[in-house]
Amino acid sequence: MKLVLATRGSPLALWQAEETRRLLCAARPEAIVELQKIESTGDRDDRSDLASLGRIGVFTAEIDRAVLEDRADLGVHSLKDMTTSLPEGLMLAGTLARGRAEDALVARGGRRLVDLPRGARVATGSSRRIAMLRRARPDLEIVAIRGNVDTRLTKLARGDADALVMALAGLDRLGLVEHACEILGPPRFLPAVGQAIVGLTCRADDERTARAIAAISDRESFAEAAAERALLHDLHGGCNAPIGARARAVENSISLRACVLSIDGTECLEGERSGPIDAAEALGRDLASELGRRGAARLVLAARAR
Repeated sequence: MKLVLATRGSPLALWQAEETRRLLCAARPEAIVELQKIESTGDRDDRSDLASLGRIGVFTAEIDRAVLEDRADLGVHSLKDMTTSLPEGLMLAGTLARGRAEDALVARGGRRLVDLPRGARVATGSSRRIAMLRRARPDLEIVAIRGNVDTRLTKLARGDADALVMALAGLDRLGLVEHACEILGPPRFLPAVGQAIVGLTCRADDERTARAIAAISDRESFAEAAAERALLHDLHGGCNAPIGARARAVENSISLRACVLSIDGTECLEGERSGPIDAAEALGRDLASELGRRGAARLVLAARAR
């Protein structure tokens, strides 16, 4: 049995792919698992603001195409980069166990968010993080940043910013967690939909690969992904909207907390739901409906128009 995994070539993407390969080989000792590195649009253009690239799936489309064209059997993605509506013929077949979902502040001098001086420059490329930072510290100057984890840390060290906000899971998985000065978690900071989850896709008619993925998929993580992605889909948010969400599945129960913010952080709609794990997707849709009635669409559209 041979399986080809399509992945981006960044250090974090390769960690995800190698972990997927390790789990597949443990579950299917007879399998030969190979990696195929693919450059995404987002990798080729590492300078433009993500919102200005004018398309969705900038980190996933080329991998999806490789799977659909049968050049690879499965795609390995950071779930937060995936579109909530997948290309026809493709399915999200499983997820690895979720890592540490929070954001982290990395600051020169080891400062925490409250200790940053007035007007300090904090770097991020995420609309969600911009809104949450402005809500917590409206005096800060937000500056754009792109690149992989090592690139961002290098830019911080050379003085391009006083601090940056990035996913804690990325630091953790690359053995760089000591750079985190503060974990930014609930209630003030909610992660992106799917943050710290590795998503595994395959062709919808590829039963062999789907079975292999099912053997390593984490039930709780998959349910959390379903709830968060349903919420984002029904809010028409896209992967760079000012929307935070965190589902937590434990045994047969799941809870979901979410927020939608104005880009300046002055408005914040929040809500929560809980229920049985088998109703994860419906839970996300129900919370999206409530937030929609309270004006979430206006905030999302305003963020897109900035």
